[in-house]
Amino acid sequence: MPKYYMPTVLLSGNNCIKRHPRHLLHGKKCMIITGAKSAVLSGALDDVKAVLNDNNIEYELYSGVNGNTNISEIYNIAQTAKEHNIDYLIGIGGGSVLDAAKAVSVYATNDIEPMQIFDEKYNNTPLKVVCVPTTAGTGSDTTQYVMLTIDEPHNKHSFSSEMCFPYATYLDTRYTMTMPVDVTRNTAVDALCHAIESYLNVQASAFSDTVSLEAIRLIGKSAVSLLSGEFSEEDRENLLVAASSGGMAVAHTGLNLVHLMGHKVTCSKDIPHGRANGALLVEFIAFVARTNIMRAVKVIDAFGYELSGFKKLIDRVAPIDVEITEEDIDEWVELAITDKELENCPCTVTKDDLRTIYYNAFINKERNYKEW
Repeated sequence: MPKYYMPTVLLSGNNCIKRHPRHLLHGKKCMIITGAKSAVLSGALDDVKAVLNDNNIEYELYSGVNGNTNISEIYNIAQTAKEHNIDYLIGIGGGSVLDAAKAVSVYATNDIEPMQIFDEKYNNTPLKVVCVPTTAGTGSDTTQYVMLTIDEPHNKHSFSSEMCFPYATYLDTRYTMTMPVDVTRNTAVDALCHAIESYLNVQASAFSDTVSLEAIRLIGKSAVSLLSGEFSEEDRENLLVAASSGGMAVAHTGLNLVHLMGHKVTCSKDIPHGRANGALLVEFIAFVARTNIMRAVKVIDAFGYELSGFKKLIDRVAPIDVEITEEDIDEWVELAITDKELENCPCTVTKDDLRTIYYNAFINKERNYKEW
């Protein structure tokens, strides 16, 4: 039976941290986790510090998280949190930062080894996490999912627990205004993938359909800006709301074929997450259309493009400029066929299907999308 459970408090609008400070206050001492730049450049870190200082909350700052921060380093951050008696966590940044904060919250209260986090069985409740996104794509600020880079083999692996929903999320468009154009494009495409993978999903429900289609529509409204690289405040707001909405949708359906296949590309070729996923998106839609044409059509209609035009837009917004061989594809197929997200695809998926999707997405430049 479809259910709706989204315990995260969502606070939105300009200066929402200053207007709603109490959701940043959950003890005597917190740890702020950020990346190298965006928390500072966006002004989000200063806003958070101001509230903490005004309320005499001590804090430790860790500012070294990036897209390749591995599980061992995150585990070490948690040990530091234990040593400093941290009461709660604030993550400021993109998806890797927010996921790191959520993972640290689990390690900080549970005596487990690094890889045991994927068992999804925790004796103790994780620390509260407050999220302040500075990108518009991850959806981590409204989900129970956490994606981590594991050390051996170098790959992405996820876990989920309802205890890992953030306590609160602050959505302030101002914090995304300093995002570089490439990051804006990559994260927007990732958010689009979340929404489409949720809609074309065996776990889809009336609720997730409504949220995912609205996220697709909002990103479609900013398609011209994604092409030009010039974003108004309205564009930034649309993309931020769409990102969190896409997260809310996949929180209830789970991810799908695009992400499980895209993770293999990202780890193998160091292609940004959004670009790797985006390259596979149109092939995924066409694949699902073979058995459910009406839902595939609704996706394209919501975005406002026909499929061939949609493909051209994705190729321009998130181009792939790395050589990919059939040997690469064979390796990825063997890894992808074992992923549990395959169960969420509304079509039966074989190795040959995976190989064809990869091939058409990355090698077959003559693929015609005028006929599905």
